[in-house]
Amino acid sequence: MKRRDPHEFLETFGALSRCLRALAAEAYETIEVGSAQAKFLRHIGKHSRISQAELARATVTAPTLTGRALETLVERGWVRRRRSEDDRRQYILELTASGQRTRERVEEARDGIVERVAKVLDAKDLEDFDRIVKKVLAAFADPEPPAARS
Repeated sequence: MKRRDPHEFLETFGALSRCLRALAAEAYETIEVGSAQAKFLRHIGKHSRISQAELARATVTAPTLTGRALETLVERGWVRRRRSEDDRRQYILELTASGQRTRERVEEARDGIVERVAKVLDAKDLEDFDRIVKKVLAAFADPEPPAARS
């Protein structure tokens, strides 16, 4: 079997990424949150009492972007931010009741996207995709490309 052009794979993967980001942005727009804010609401909801620094690390988000997005969530009354009693340099984050309701709406919007994907992929497709993504991610995690190790 002829090997496909890796450039084509990268273009296809990029198109999928752009499509999913656009679907998420459209779904979250009805809730009036951006993708980063939605990600933070979901993560804080799952890991309550997380520090702002831990949130930035866990979501692989720049600390400055994390701070700006959180400021909006705090202003809207969805996230409570207070100084840690253990380490006064850190802020501890938790969802308010209103934030929890917004998080539930975010999860529903995300579930709609998941359902659309699940309609067109069977279990084998999902396994193959997972295997491929893990392989590509591992290649980028490895500081030395395979050709250089020979």
